[in-house]
Amino acid sequence: MIEHFKKFDTDKKKLLPLSFSHLNEFAFNRERWALRRIFGYEFPTSASAERGTVVESALNMIISGSDYEVAKAKMISDFEVKVSTIDDPKKEEEREYLEPLLKIGVDSFHKYALNWDLLNYQKKVELTIKDIPFIGYTDFHFEDKTTKEDFYVDLKTSKRKPFGISTSHAMQQAIYQRATNANQKLWYLITRKSGSDFYQLQLDDYQAPMKMCEHIVSVMGNYLSKVDSLDDVKNSLIPNPDDWFWKDEHLLKARKEVWGY
Repeated sequence: MIEHFKKFDTDKKKLLPLSFSHLNEFAFNRERWALRRIFGYEFPTSASAERGTVVESALNMIISGSDYEVAKAKMISDFEVKVSTIDDPKKEEEREYLEPLLKIGVDSFHKYALNWDLLNYQKKVELTIKDIPFIGYTDFHFEDKTTKEDFYVDLKTSKRKPFGISTSHAMQQAIYQRATNANQKLWYLITRKSGSDFYQLQLDDYQAPMKMCEHIVSVMGNYLSKVDSLDDVKNSLIPNPDDWFWKDEHLLKARKEVWGY
């Protein structure tokens, strides 16, 4: 099956190794997956995505011993640099959420600081699913000082309270659990105008979302086995113009270039 994943490779882009985001996009947003992974379009990031990245990095600095004000200043500076080249109307709004998210994150980690040692941050992990290579980068790798158990904390920032673990997040947790053979924890840092909150969730069963990952890999292999050219891909997918993600002007432009509408 792996040969089907290589037929669209070029010097500039390759499908393998897969990643969680690649798998998730193929399953639930296939037209955007095709634009990025097959046709080779590159799309700018968003202010909300960069918000999560810089908050996480600042938290790592503080956990590793940096002064809060130093980490906060770098977080804001990094955010400004990252969003300086993108046209996102939510840049100002997301900037206002940075410090509240950092504060709730620091408060949450401090509750466990005496009991945990940070072993690693952004650790590269590799595995195979259905003999297809995957790669990923975990967030925080800790060890319990008492039990010596190691585990991982995947940090999410949001403006909405989580009502359970989403399918996508469960799949990501299952992939990282298989790669590390260690328990995974999901930490949600939530900020909104009414205040900030922290939630910790954990999967009870990694097998069910992993079965879904395996199924998606098989479906991807079957799909790729049936298309041999860019025209084949174009003629096998029908973009829905009403989907919200086409509001992005870069995606819309790419869609019109490929499908003509």
